[in-house]
Amino acid sequence: MRLFIARHGEASFDAPSDRDRSLTPNGHEVTKGVLERNVEELRKIDIIWSSDLRRAQETAAIYSDELKVAVDIKRFLTPDGDPKRIIKEINALDNETQLLIVSHQPLVGEFVSLLCEGHVYKAHPYNTSEIVVIECEIPEPGLGRQIGNFLP
Repeated sequence: MRLFIARHGEASFDAPSDRDRSLTPNGHEVTKGVLERNVEELRKIDIIWSSDLRRAQETAAIYSDELKVAVDIKRFLTPDGDPKRIIKEINALDNETQLLIVSHQPLVGEFVSLLCEGHVYKAHPYNTSEIVVIECEIPEPGLGRQIGNFLP
C-alpha cells in the first residue's frame, strides 16, 4: 500500500470559523506547483480522502480535478482527529491501494509518526501543501516506511 499524506494549502484566517477557512491565492498556487512537479507519481492514486473542513476540501479538489479521482469526505480527518482511527479505516481498503489523504496538523504529523515510528511523540513537522509518501505492506504502527517527500 502506498499512502500520500498531504497537509492542506495555505489558508486565510478571514473566516467566521476555523471550519470555513478557505485557501489563499498563494495556497492554490503552491498546491498546484506541488502537483505539477510530482504529477507522474501522483497519477498512481486510486482514492482521495479529505477532511470536511473547507481548506482541505479545496486542496483535495485541486488534486481531484487534475487526477480525475473523486474526493471522499471523511469527518474523522479533522485537526484533532485520532491517527489510530485512520489506520483502522485504511485497513478496510485493498492492500494495493494508493491513497491520498488531505488533512491538517497536528493529525497528519502524528499519523506519519505513528506509521513510521510506532508512536506520535516525534510528529512530522509539515509545511502547508507538503505531501509525505509512505509505503507499507500492512498499515499498522511502526510498519510504514517514508519513501518520499513532496515539498512546496
